[in-house]
Amino acid sequence: MFKVKTIGRIFISSTLLDKLGLPRHPLIRIRAGNIVVNTELRIRMEKRKSYMLSPSLKKALYVKKRKTLRLRYDEQEDMLHLGPTVGIFSTSLPNRAEFDPRSIQAELQYMSSIGKTLPGQFYIFLPGAINWANNTCRGYNYRQLSPQRGVWVSSVYPIPDVVYDRIPTRSSEARENIKKIKKKLMALPYLKYFNPSFLNKWKVHEILRTNSELEPYLPETRQFSNYNMSEMLQKYKVLFFKPSNGSLGHGIIKIRSDENGVLHYIVYKNGRIRNRADNVEEFIKKTRVYHKNKPYIVQQGIKLQTYKGSSFDIRIIYQKNARGEWQIGKKFVRLAPKGSSISNISRGGRVERSKVVFRNLYKKRSLIGRKNEEIRKLCNSVATTLEKKQAGTYGELGLDIGMDIYGNPWLIEVNSKPRKTTETDFSMKIVRNSFKRPLQYSSYLAGF
Repeated sequence: MFKVKTIGRIFISSTLLDKLGLPRHPLIRIRAGNIVVNTELRIRMEKRKSYMLSPSLKKALYVKKRKTLRLRYDEQEDMLHLGPTVGIFSTSLPNRAEFDPRSIQAELQYMSSIGKTLPGQFYIFLPGAINWANNTCRGYNYRQLSPQRGVWVSSVYPIPDVVYDRIPTRSSEARENIKKIKKKLMALPYLKYFNPSFLNKWKVHEILRTNSELEPYLPETRQFSNYNMSEMLQKYKVLFFKPSNGSLGHGIIKIRSDENGVLHYIVYKNGRIRNRADNVEEFIKKTRVYHKNKPYIVQQGIKLQTYKGSSFDIRIIYQKNARGEWQIGKKFVRLAPKGSSISNISRGGRVERSKVVFRNLYKKRSLIGRKNEEIRKLCNSVATTLEKKQAGTYGELGLDIGMDIYGNPWLIEVNSKPRKTTETDFSMKIVRNSFKRPLQYSSYLAGF
């Protein structure tokens, strides 16, 4: 008769066993991340809901934090699951002496510190970290040595239950080795992967247009062609020329047509470069050095409200929480520099509380409440529409919403990998929760 190879033992109290609904078999499969082993099940007759792994089982599962790991019974797989194990996927582990609170370094260090406070194993991993032969991954966590200095410390973990994709740039995402690793990870039987890619502006617009409820909130947008731009210039005095695969305000050109049909444009690149063109063909020729014939969209310019002389938009970090439900994680106003229409922080924009701006503009509490509720419903409609039509799982979105001079909201842009700062002049609790929520959503995806 074939004998099942077992490794070590798991000791579970009778109370926890009953709570988990676990059958009283002498042998049980147990999983941590994507490592599965057979082990002996030993029941302890005690009232405490407790469990313990033998040293050999702990070693086989690459468990580092037994006391903070949770246990569940996966009835469908007839398997115990120890976790969650969550991997944050990045392309580098910067540790520069000059600390920038808006950098990827700050994000990763902050998430590492939050992960240590949550039940489970959380680590950052890089493209070359995975050992496919034994389902393990070299993961990193940040250890603060002093207020000014810290180090990244590595250890070997199971390939995770959940991957939270924080690959920082589109160019990194486009690398062949990254694409192969992602595809291989997504094919693993016990792995969930979320925020798998940056979004394409044109594809997002096409998806959102399928929901008629969103139609009033979407500026007219077309794929760039000379004909499309010429036709839209007949309808709108101001257009925005945007890269379909752009981020952080890079590559945006604002175009204004005067009464003689002359195109006055501003290129937002390391400041503002102003020029003019007599027609669309000349505009494309003069700006080729910036757009390099890459895919672009042409978007209707909205006459936005201003606050203290600056145009603004509302940036919303929209996130799934520990119950897998969408909610506003962070909401603030981005004020464009004087004379500019681009409010990205990376382009010189500054931040203000949304409630301060709304009080100034709308005065009445009831009106402010209606505006906020309309924005909340818009965010939810955008997220759920994208979820239905876009491939992959998304747990975090950045939405940019403009308010026109009549107080109507417009969806300017949606990003799948919003950048978050680790410092603020406002509420540190909101900042912390905006980093914590994706890790809690990871736990939810893992089944905990």
